[in-house]
Amino acid sequence: MRSKEPSTRIIYVRHGKTDFPLDRIYCDSAGINSEDPALNADGISQAAYAADLLRNVKIDLICTSPSARTRMTADAIAASTGAPLQENAALKERRFGIWEGLYFNEIESGYPTEHQQWKQNPTAFAPEGGESMYDLLARVKTVINDLITTHAGKTIAVVSHVGPIRVCLADALKMPLELHRQLTIDYASLSRMDYGKSQNNFHYMNISKQKIS
Repeated sequence: MRSKEPSTRIIYVRHGKTDFPLDRIYCDSAGINSEDPALNADGISQAAYAADLLRNVKIDLICTSPSARTRMTADAIAASTGAPLQENAALKERRFGIWEGLYFNEIESGYPTEHQQWKQNPTAFAPEGGESMYDLLARVKTVINDLITTHAGKTIAVVSHVGPIRVCLADALKMPLELHRQLTIDYASLSRMDYGKSQNNFHYMNISKQKIS
């Protein structure tokens, strides 16, 4: 009988909702103009729901982006599961450089050529001082690979943002990165990928408190 290949289970968790405008780019980079919005009331409820879903799962480690919205979500999971928690800045959202903090209409009017390039190739384009989606994957994948190596056979909750989670799942599924936006990752949703030596096994995606529509 063929023995089952050991795997490292990673449960990706997106942070809960904030009051930050949906048509504006987060300003997460370190600096005088950086912003760090916390979860709003809905986000706190969503994080609590995610934490309750994981209450009876043996989580060996929670690894989180240090942003307030992810840290609050991770803290709820830590309180529910008793798992140790560590921060890793490489799990933060994509960097947009000179576009950070801008509304989309401000980008379109202030950077028309670059905006058109972004729309034509949203995966490969990087604003000045920012990252492309390929850059984002390279940054976050370093963390994931390290977790898989140092916590082989364990279960890890990775609390991050929609961009990093999408590119990690697309990469694990061997999807073209250009299709990453086809993966729906709602606020405080859970998505599990088991990483093995020869193949990865996808168990579930986007389990959350969101209403079915």
